[in-house]
Order: sequence, then structure tokens, then C-alpha cells
Amino acid sequence: MAVNARDIEIFRAVMQCGSLSAAAQVLHVSQPALSKALRHCEDRLGFQLFQRRSGRLVPTAEAQALLPEAERLFQELQGFKSFARDLGSHRGGLLRLGATSSLAVSVVPQAVAALKRERQEARLTLHLLPVRELGEALLARRLDIGLAMTPMPLPGLRTTTLGSLSCVVLLPEAHPLARHASLTPAELRGAPEVGFAGWQDFGHSLDLAFAQHDTLRNLAVEVGTTVSAVALVQEGVGFAILDGLAARHLPPGVVSRPFVPEVRRDVLMLQSEALGASALVDRLKELLVEKIRERPGE
Repeated sequence: MAVNARDIEIFRAVMQCGSLSAAAQVLHVSQPALSKALRHCEDRLGFQLFQRRSGRLVPTAEAQALLPEAERLFQELQGFKSFARDLGSHRGGLLRLGATSSLAVSVVPQAVAALKRERQEARLTLHLLPVRELGEALLARRLDIGLAMTPMPLPGLRTTTLGSLSCVVLLPEAHPLARHASLTPAELRGAPEVGFAGWQDFGHSLDLAFAQHDTLRNLAVEVGTTVSAVALVQEGVGFAILDGLAARHLPPGVVSRPFVPEVRRDVLMLQSEALGASALVDRLKELLVEKIRERPGE
């Protein structure tokens, strides 16, 4: 049985119209051509769909049973056609995004919102994921794009650098160190820190920065996400050294200061090497670069 999309369209039209002549008008074909096509459809199915009685078509029990499924398939086909048209006209598309915490609550929603305003028919999904799960989802094709600040040198992934950000120190506004215009490892010596451990890529970079000043970090609470770090700073647990995006949307009671010496974090876009070019992805990339370059208050 090799039923095609046209068979479904013909069967549905005849069922809805109740006659070949009316269905032929709806489908913009001649009645003889439609009658022939309907017979071919029945041949392919292997059973009769309509009985011919006194010039009328009477649906068989099999046709009645088949109609709900035909209706479902027809609507899915219409959705497919509409989706394909939107892709061709650059109005729609499907894009599945994953981002680590700092990006998922800052530039990524801003870029996604801008993209959605431009392409209202596009279907977009955004997931906040840890770095490890982000890489796994990309390789498994559950995501189209991953956005992170930690390199993932995994076979099968392509990495593009979208920008770079200086790190800042976040601390409670009542903290004694908040009076400084900037903060160095020497000035932060001994103060409790909320941050990433040295076995993590970012934490290791901070360990090296502190080592250059002959001091060590005093990790009071080890965290895995920027969101957790900011919340703990707000609660007065300690200071946190984070990427500059964290300073763009500070919660009440938290201030930021530049961290010296400068430690930078790259914003990375990750894709499966098996995926081809996409106008939707290209536009998202442009918007992300714009948002990363924006200065707070712009």
C-alpha cells in the first residue's frame, strides 16, 4: 500500500463534500479526473471507500473509520507546507537553543526576543543546561545551538567565539571592600568567596590570577552556576568573581567592581559539525554579538 499525500487530500475532500462534482470544484480538477484518482486510491488501499448508489457516493464503514486519521495527516501536511514556506521566506524556522546560566539569563533571552520580533513565525526553544549536558545534547541532536563560556573540545562540535568579557567582583553593598574602585587578589585575600572550584575551567583561571599575587582564594561556598553565586552574594555569604554579564542586572543590595588583573571570558557558540548553514542561526549570531558588545544602560 503506497498511499500518498494527494490520496489523503482527495479522500478528505470527497468525504467533506459528499459528491464528486463538489469535491472536484474544491480541488480544481475535472470530475472524470477526480473519479479516476479516487479509484486509484482505493486500489492502493486495497478496499472500497465509497459505494456508488444511484449516482451518489456513500462512504463505507472503512471510510468512516479512516476519516479521523486522514484529517490528522492532512492538518500535519498543511503545517509542514506552511513551515516550509516560512523557511523559504525567512519568516519562520525552528531553532533549539541551550545555554549555561550566565548567558541564559542575560544576552541570550535578549537576542532571542529580538529574533522573535523579526521572525514571529519562528519556533524557538531555550534551555538552561550545565556545560556537560549542553555538549551531550548537541551531539545527540537534541539542540541546534549551544552557548557557553567554557570550551568544549569534543569531537563533532564546531566552536565560534562571539565576544569576550572582562570579569568583575560582585559583593554586598555594605561589604568593607565595596569602597574600592577596583579589586585585586591582594585586596581580596582572606575574604570569603562564593565561586567556582579550581577543577573548573573558570575557577582554574582565577586560581592562577591569585597565585600571581602570592595568595590563595578562600572559597566559602563552591557553586556550579552564576545564578547561584549571585544569590549567595545577595545573602551576604561573600564576594564572587564572575563574567561582566552578571553586572548588567544586579539584584538589590549587590554592587560590582572591576577585577584586576583582567581575566576575560569568551562567549562561545557551539554547533554540531553535521549541521549545515541556517539563516536563522546566522541572524541569532549577529544579534548575540550586538548584545555582548552593548554597554550597560544602552
